Amino acid sequence: MLKRIKTEDVKLGMFLHKMEGSWFSHPFWRSKTLLDDPDRLEELKASKVEWVQIDTARGIDLTPAGAVAPRSFAPAEKDVNARLFGRTSAQGVTIARRPPPRTAAAPQAFDPLSKERLPLQSEMAHANKLARKASRAMRKVFDDARLGKAIKLNRLQPMIEEISSSVQRNPHAFMAVTRLKNTSEYLYMHSLSVCALMISLAQQLRLGPDQVQQAGLAGLLMDVGMGHVPQETWDKGAPLTPEEWDVVKSHTTLAHEFLTLGGEMPETVLDVCLHHHERMDGSGYPHGLKGEEISLFSRMAAICDTYDAMTSDRIHRQGQDPADALFNIDQANMLYDRDIFAAFQQAVGIYPIGSLVRLRNHRLAIVVDQNADDLTLPKVRPFYSLQTRSFVNAEVIDLSRCFGSDQIVSRETPAAWDIGDWPKISARLLAQRS
Repeated sequence: MLKRIKTEDVKLGMFLHKMEGSWFSHPFWRSKTLLDDPDRLEELKASKVEWVQIDTARGIDLTPAGAVAPRSFAPAEKDVNARLFGRTSAQGVTIARRPPPRTAAAPQAFDPLSKERLPLQSEMAHANKLARKASRAMRKVFDDARLGKAIKLNRLQPMIEEISSSVQRNPHAFMAVTRLKNTSEYLYMHSLSVCALMISLAQQLRLGPDQVQQAGLAGLLMDVGMGHVPQETWDKGAPLTPEEWDVVKSHTTLAHEFLTLGGEMPETVLDVCLHHHERMDGSGYPHGLKGEEISLFSRMAAICDTYDAMTSDRIHRQGQDPADALFNIDQANMLYDRDIFAAFQQAVGIYPIGSLVRLRNHRLAIVVDQNADDLTLPKVRPFYSLQTRSFVNAEVIDLSRCFGSDQIVSRETPAAWDIGDWPKISARLLAQRS
């Protein structure tokens, strides 16, 4: 139930449905949000917003006496990135957390910066935790950007290092997790997805370690200018008006100007923020650059950004199958760098992790791993019989070892089959051990 209350009565644990007044007068980029951060509460009460609407079905309510129903929240540190990814020294340098010293009585804790190769199912558990905390950190990054607060490079570095480490442990796990993004967190998770895709692509192109890190940072920050675009505009189901489209396109120049003022960002990152919507034939924006006029990182970002946007569910449309998205990008051969796209396909696979496919034996299966020697023969987990229209338990099949006894006959879309909530089902199948 929606309830209108004074801002001075707002408490932690309430779900904010709407802030009354100008969109620019409140400290939140998204208006509908659970208030679980004491810093956000302080900023709201210090703002010019006098009244808010809360949703008592999604958060706590005021009692008749005006007191709030009891609910405990741990105090938040001043910097969400430091809280989630590390501690900040007296000099302001963020130090990545390390696991506690190993004792004889306790097993060694997992090191989030470990680069030791892990199978998909093992890394999925780490990737899920990383995606959740990184999404919370990115929410603050977008809020701060909209309010003109400087983004400190040393506060983002631990996040980049953990994502890069996850990609190195398994190049597909983190991207599989971020593909299952909630539409309400699309922009944050999109930034994380593109970050991981940029890192994986940079590694596929055999760029140096510093360039790999910069590629990830560029993917993470290139859409911070969208914090200045009202949510109802970029989530609009109907076609945008020319005026609305101009506002959306301005996110490239806004991001570039804002990050330039901070004085800390590498030039490669600034260039990606400005030019990731340029296209090889000159049809992109904001400057209509062509071919080699577009930097390597911006050509990489154009592909990573487009692919993730195509495969993501939005409020107004369902995401494309990953293989279909690759096909559509390939068909638009005048828009994207052909050599970089070939490397991108090698990085994500012709049948990317999480793709739904139909097998010769009349079963649906999910792609759970790649075969580096032949991208057309991935590892799959059958889970649904088309003959009985029922779920089945099956082991993972390595199609490269079937010698023709089984094969993929088609790509499928979840909507075409009565298999329920595909995001939840696919997440469970990917996490299941062989």
